[in-house]
Amino acid sequence: MKIKVETEKKYYCMEPEKLITIAEGCNFKLEKRLIETDEYFTDIDSSFIKNRTCLRIRKHNDEYMEITYKGKSNSLLGLYCKLENNIEAKISEYNNYLNLFVSLGYYSYVEVKKERVIYTLNMNKYKYSIMIDKLPEIGGFVEFEIISEAEDSKKNELQEKLNNFVLKFKSLKLTEANEPYRDIVAKYIYSKKIYNKPKDKLYINIDSELSKIEKDFFKKYKNKISSKMKNNVKWNEYKKNPLVEDVVVNILPEYMENLVFDNKEVLVTFELLKKLNINTTIITKVNKVFFDFFLKKIEINVRNAIYINENNIKNELSKNNIIPQKMLIINEKNLKDINSILLIMINNE
Repeated sequence: MKIKVETEKKYYCMEPEKLITIAEGCNFKLEKRLIETDEYFTDIDSSFIKNRTCLRIRKHNDEYMEITYKGKSNSLLGLYCKLENNIEAKISEYNNYLNLFVSLGYYSYVEVKKERVIYTLNMNKYKYSIMIDKLPEIGGFVEFEIISEAEDSKKNELQEKLNNFVLKFKSLKLTEANEPYRDIVAKYIYSKKIYNKPKDKLYINIDSELSKIEKDFFKKYKNKISSKMKNNVKWNEYKKNPLVEDVVVNILPEYMENLVFDNKEVLVTFELLKKLNINTTIITKVNKVFFDFFLKKIEINVRNAIYINENNIKNELSKNNIIPQKMLIINEKNLKDINSILLIMINNE
């Protein structure tokens, strides 16, 4: 693990060509062009967001990954200096790190995709970098950065060098961007998906995990269900025949008692819903009786939670005079993305 000190400032950049001309005049050389995807993580209480701690997985051109941890901005090194810990890893190890973070209580917050052009200059014991970034749909930025080894770093010296570095580009009249990309992108997602939606009711689809568990239940107890129904019950009948529920209700306690459930993403979803304290309608394909037993199993109570079977969602919404375009719906593909949206809501309300 490399421990470095990163000293940086970020600015909005509307004229990247002029900036490059100045950089080349100062002997900076083009190092690389690449696509970076940065996924940022936080704890359920969002302390990493509040104190600007960085826990990140960065994918470089989908060729390799770099796991980075940077401490709070108000460290002893000063506002623009952070100790940076990096570990390189293979792209194939992504799920391993993701599962490790979840196990430790850190969850995906936002993903920042950017086109990056890097110019560098090595001078004495420092590496100076100019990183010109384009974030699709958001805009252009430039980061001025000085990288030094921890043992060579002195706060006042680094800040002075950074200020002199930025002064070389004063003719561009750059405006400083005071927020990290993580927060800029989170605010963009909030404004696009959440800001203009009503906040009194939330409709959320959490079917990705619940359906897996229900299918596991049916697979393990199909014979017992069929025996009590006195016919060979198949999946479609289990899902649609209301008489099956009368049988299932007596079998589910045994299944739930023996269910070893350790999917923290599901538990976090319900914990975040409790933090938001919004009237919540759960949309899922699982049978109502299964859904009720599952909530008892995980001992979670969401405020005024209502169940809607996804197969009947249009009829249910129509019956309740609900217009989808005026609803706040979270219908992401998986629980990781759902929890990301919930965390963004919590941190931007």
